[in-house]
Amino acid sequence: MNPLERILLVDDDAVTNMLHRRVIERSKRARQIDVATDGGEALQILRADIAAGRPLPELIFLDINMPGMGGFEFLEHYARLHIDPAAQLIIVMLSTSLLEADHARAEADPNVHSFCDKPLRLEKLLELVEDFQRTAEKNRPAA
Repeated sequence: MNPLERILLVDDDAVTNMLHRRVIERSKRARQIDVATDGGEALQILRADIAAGRPLPELIFLDINMPGMGGFEFLEHYARLHIDPAAQLIIVMLSTSLLEADHARAEADPNVHSFCDKPLRLEKLLELVEDFQRTAEKNRPAA
C-alpha cells in the first residue's frame, strides 16, 4: 500500500495533534502531515493549495469543537469551495462528543466520509487509507 501524499489534522488541542501525528508517522501511510488549529486556518491552507494549483490533502481529520471556527462551520465554508470531486478528498470528523446530534449532523453532511471517536487509532487510520485508495483506484480513468 502506497502512502498518501498528505494528511491534514484540524484540531485546537496540541496534545491531540501530537498523538495523531505519531500514529500517522508510525503507520508510514503519509508523506506529509499538516496541522491547523481551527477551521479557519484549515480553509486558508486549502485555499492556498487551490490558488497555487497544488494537490489537496487526501485525508482531513476534523475536530468538531474548536475556538474560532469549529468543524461544522468549516464544513459549511468547505462546501462553498466547490472542490472538484476528482480531488479524492476524504474528511473524517474526529471528536470526543457523545451527543447523538453531532454524530447525526456529521453523517448527514455529504462531505464527511465518517465520524470517529478520538483518539485516532492505528487500525482506523489504516482502514481509512485503504478506503481512500480503493475509491481512488475505482474512480481512476482507464488508460
